[in-house]
Amino acid sequence: MNKVGFLACSPVTWHQLEVVVPATILGAALLLMTTACGNESSILRLDQEDIFTQEGTDQVDILWVVDNSNSMEEEQILVADGFARFIRAVGSSTVDFHIGLVTTDMDLGNEDRGKLVGNPSYLTVQDDYQDEFMSRVRVGIEGSDKERGLQAAYYALTSEEVADSNAGFLRESAVLAIVFVSDEDDCSDENALADDVTGDECYDPDTPLVSSKDYIDSFYDIKGDDGRVVVSSIVGPMAEDGCENTWPGHRYMAVAENLDGLVADICQTDYGDIMDDIGSRISGPTHVFYLTHEAVPDSIEVIVDEEQIYSDPEDGWQYDAEFAALRFDGDYVPELGSTIYVYYDIAG
Repeated sequence: MNKVGFLACSPVTWHQLEVVVPATILGAALLLMTTACGNESSILRLDQEDIFTQEGTDQVDILWVVDNSNSMEEEQILVADGFARFIRAVGSSTVDFHIGLVTTDMDLGNEDRGKLVGNPSYLTVQDDYQDEFMSRVRVGIEGSDKERGLQAAYYALTSEEVADSNAGFLRESAVLAIVFVSDEDDCSDENALADDVTGDECYDPDTPLVSSKDYIDSFYDIKGDDGRVVVSSIVGPMAEDGCENTWPGHRYMAVAENLDGLVADICQTDYGDIMDDIGSRISGPTHVFYLTHEAVPDSIEVIVDEEQIYSDPEDGWQYDAEFAALRFDGDYVPELGSTIYVYYDIAG
């Protein structure tokens, strides 16, 4: 039997109905309602239940995307100095990790564009990973001033052009974590700008950048509904007073905020706390859950285990209609091992 919630129309008003019908006549019933109600866009409203399990992480692939333009020497050193806190927070003794690194230089003239830095191309717990990462992350400052970080990450993970050099890094069963580090905003344009064009053109409104939403969808699709992607960004803040040669990283922020990650201020003089927080987010509970359908916002009900949780930006959840995502913020995030039940009406 199937329970269907729908709206029956009449010349005077609309009435919410709920009926239980055999599966064999469900299609006929829906067709009849559609025919009777004409072209109304809200004819049908199906009750939906999504169930999520808050699971821990024991396998993670971590891709660092580091700006190698001419203003990034100090920031690379700060990331290196904070790495011990980062990997400890990830759980170096309990988590099976791969760590890879690419630069933001995606100029066509760069023969290493999208290739993981170093040999071997990624680090595991069997390697001297701390010293190796601290050396690799200092990628230099001679790269392109068109920092295409989002493009570099997606290219490194999916392009056939680097499939051989990056082979083995990305595993089907692992959580995918990406960390961007840049003092400029992202300029991912699929190389619409020629190599000899200056980075100033990245901020021209007419430059055809690939939308941050497209990258959010693309990164999510790498793992699909059954996987997890965590993106964090160490970038220029919204107000850059007192931080020279830095632009707000709006596009990196948007991706991190919509893919379960953190946004950190690249202008800090010590990255210890930043690195600890990003590592903890990777190994900790999920904050963002993507619904299977777009929901009618006022219809959403959330149950964690047996407790109903209400919409609240500081102690509950918020719904992002653009991405059909339920986001837990503030002091309340479902604990590891908990089950999240989300009931809602599908938006028509």
